[in-house]
Amino acid sequence: MSDTKLATERTTLLPTLVFAALATAIVSSLGMLLVPSIASQFDVDVATAQWMLTVNLLAGAVATPILGRLSDGPHKKRLLLVSLSIMFLGSVLAAAAPNFGLFLAGRALQGLSYGIVPITISIARRYVEKKKVQPTISTLSVTVSSGIGVGYPLTGIIAGLFDYSFAFWFGAIFVLATIIVVWKVVPSGPDTHAESRPFDYLGTALLTFGLGSLLLAISEGPKWGWSSLPTLTLIIFAVVILTVWVLVENKLAFPLINLRTLKQEKYSWPISPPSLSEQHCISVCRSLRWLLRPKPPLDTG
Repeated sequence: MSDTKLATERTTLLPTLVFAALATAIVSSLGMLLVPSIASQFDVDVATAQWMLTVNLLAGAVATPILGRLSDGPHKKRLLLVSLSIMFLGSVLAAAAPNFGLFLAGRALQGLSYGIVPITISIARRYVEKKKVQPTISTLSVTVSSGIGVGYPLTGIIAGLFDYSFAFWFGAIFVLATIIVVWKVVPSGPDTHAESRPFDYLGTALLTFGLGSLLLAISEGPKWGWSSLPTLTLIIFAVVILTVWVLVENKLAFPLINLRTLKQEKYSWPISPPSLSEQHCISVCRSLRWLLRPKPPLDTG
């Protein structure tokens, strides 16, 4: 590859990654403001409609460490394109769903949006000039935060002027545009500098069941009652499974999330983490924040 072509690719790479991060923010913002509209459209109560938030966050909390771990591998562009494609299908399904069940399926597929940023950061660390890696990662992080801030009012305006489905069609078009740009700009790979490491299937399964149970208990606890049998069962199950997960991860040479790094005093995340899958902690905190937020009133009239 010529120096001129390499310089051109590096120049266009940052705007492309920012565009991908912005798509993540847009899709992530398709949530709380639309709950009353979804409840009315599918003839369900508001408490049931809130599952559009819960299922999205559950899927995202589980998908983020998996995508973060896979982004350490050689096929970064392929992983980003596949993830964006699933987000696109989820947006289309949510926009065109004839019933609430299919709508929730679309929202679950959109949950992959939470795992896009670790992939973009991994690509930046590999292909951006070393002296520009730190500001690039900072830019991507700020893009997500500011994009969500813009996405919420934009979602409300679109849903207010048109049908709720227009908000999801808008998200689908935005993601489709991102797919095209990523396909044209991001280096194809495979990344020959990436380590080839075995995937932690056991840790993935344990984290999926443990974290999913915990977030489900937190989400439904106020409705079921914190001392109810379903809530307590989920919490106890989650604690047991996550405890086993911690023990397993600490014994593996190549864990899904390297918990041993948490013991290091000099840990300069997010600039130089040993593995991008550690960003899963951010997704979990984000999920907990949303699940514990004040619920919208049940009487929307």
